[in-house]
Order: sequence, then C-alpha cells, then structure tokens
Amino acid sequence: MTIKGLLTGASLSLLMFGAVNAAASVDPERERVLSTDLARQLIQPAYQRFSGDSETLAANLNAYCSGGDASTLDGVRDAYRRTLHDWMFLQPINWGPAAEQNRHPALYYWPDKKDIGSRQLRALIADADPATLEPAYFADASIAVSGLSALERLLFDDTPPAPGSYRCDLAAAIAGNSHRIAAELAALWPAFADQWRLALDPRGGIKLMIKSMDEIAQIISQQKIGMPLGSDIDHARDRRAESWRSARSLDNIRANLDFIATLLHGNDGQPGLLSLIAEQDGDLALILETQLQTTREMLASIEQPLESAIAEPSARNRLIMLQANTDTLQTLLAGDVSAALGISLGFNSRDGD
Repeated sequence: MTIKGLLTGASLSLLMFGAVNAAASVDPERERVLSTDLARQLIQPAYQRFSGDSETLAANLNAYCSGGDASTLDGVRDAYRRTLHDWMFLQPINWGPAAEQNRHPALYYWPDKKDIGSRQLRALIADADPATLEPAYFADASIAVSGLSALERLLFDDTPPAPGSYRCDLAAAIAGNSHRIAAELAALWPAFADQWRLALDPRGGIKLMIKSMDEIAQIISQQKIGMPLGSDIDHARDRRAESWRSARSLDNIRANLDFIATLLHGNDGQPGLLSLIAEQDGDLALILETQLQTTREMLASIEQPLESAIAEPSARNRLIMLQANTDTLQTLLAGDVSAALGISLGFNSRDGD
C-alpha cells in the first residue's frame, strides 16, 4: 500500500492565508441548514443503531446469565463488540444530550489511570448487594462501573462470568444501564438537533461538529496511540490501550475516523461538510480529503491489534506514522477548516493535557 506524504508546514501556512480571506463569503444560514441536516440524517441514525445494538447486548447477556454456555458467551461478546463500535463512532460527541447527567463518561470511562473501575467492581462483587443490580442504583453510581468500560472488564477477564453468579448478574445490570443511556440519547437527539434551526448563532452546529473532529483527532494521537506507544519500544505498555481486554483499541480508532469521514463526506442523499468547505476553498477541501484518506489507509495497513503492534518494530513504525497523519489532520481541522468557515473553536477540552 502506498502512503502519501505528510503536508508540510509551509503548505499549511499557505492554506491558512487563503482560508482567512475566504471566510468572509461564508453564508451563515447555509451553515445552519447543513448542520441541522447532518444532525438528523447522519448522527441520528447512529444513535438509533447504538440503542438497538445495546438492547441486543443486554438481552443476550440476560439470557447467558440465566443458563447459557460457552457459545452463548461468544454471542454476548460479539454483541459487545458491535455496541462498542457504535459508541466509538459517537464518542466525539461530548455535547448536547451526551453532556447531560454524565451520560458520556458513564458509557465509557477512560483513561482510568488508577484502575478505579477494577477496584470498584471488585468491591461490588464482594458485597454482592442485590440492590446494586436494580436500575435505580445506577442513578448515583460511579461512572467507572456504569457502562461499557466496566462491562469489558467483566466479559473479557481471564475468568468469564459464570451463569447464575452475582458477577454475571452485575454484568447484565451494567449492560441494561448502558442500553438505558443509549435509548435516552436516541430519544433526546432529534429535539436537540432541531434547536439549531432557531438558534441565535447560525454557525453553532457546524462549530460543534468541527470541534468534535478536532478533539477526537487529538485524543487518538495523544491518548489512544501515544499512551500505549510510549517514548520508545522499551516503554510500550499494552495495558494503557483503550480497550486492551477485548483487543478493540485499533477498531475504536477506526470508528472515530469513520465519524470524521461521515461528517465530511455525507452519504448519497446528504452532502457533508466537504461540500461547504469546497465552496470556500476547493484546494483546502481536496487536501483535507486526501489527508483523511491517507490517515485511514495507514490505519488499514496495521494488520494486528494495537496491543501487540506497539511492540513489533514494523507495526510500531506504522502506528507512529498513523499518529503523525492524525496530527496533520487535526491541524487542518483546527486551523485551516475553521478559518475557512469563519469559525473560532475557542477553548479545547484537550488544552493542557
């Protein structure tokens, strides 16, 4: 596979100069309509898919805990992987309904640098309190034991939960809580998206989408790749990877990049943000699309799980190149794209990390 070269600092500077001059011609109402359409046509179906798959996960886990076998557990784990992929596509959206009631961190608490989730799960299992299995418990429960990150610990541990055990029932309760949150997000999203049609700031929706792409690119580079990669191969640590127990860390990145690609490209019936960017600067749109393609090609070239790739020289080099390409993509989004669209991203939740 041929990997295209990275953009140079000079080319980025030239793009920024052109983007600033183009920003004055952006139609704010065009941005308002496009952001609302993207929210309804692209993001809403993703929330619905997440809700449906999380419901299947909860049902499968309940069936397993009621008397399943090894094949049933395999089905539960497959359902978990689908649900996790759904969530990682939506993970960049840490605003709107996801920002309310701690829904976003409750669904996947990471990084957990002090392993709080494991310690709290062990304490819950030791107590074996039936009240913990009730939906009401999760209203005030720690976010470290409320969602998919906690469920991964239980489902992919060296010793899987045995049917009929408290540990299995706790896993089923956590799966049920994850579905409850997913269903709430799917139900609340349409009304939230419709608010953009009447919002005082016509660029508010587009700003949130660009900000989400910018921030998830930083998270991919700094945390999802950087933390397990370490400063050199001797300092690589597989247990710093986002989903090392289920070996889904690389797939998580794939889902994150799919989110960026979906917002930029749209689908057959809905133009994406690239259409708006191209109206302001056709060269910038082409460079951004090429950089995204390069980044996704580099990801596809890594044929083993991230957890083992960090310690294998050839695969590790590809991870380093993936990190560099993601950084370039983030620079384009934060600087050139936001300037071309007349948007100031302001405070970034990643600042200072």
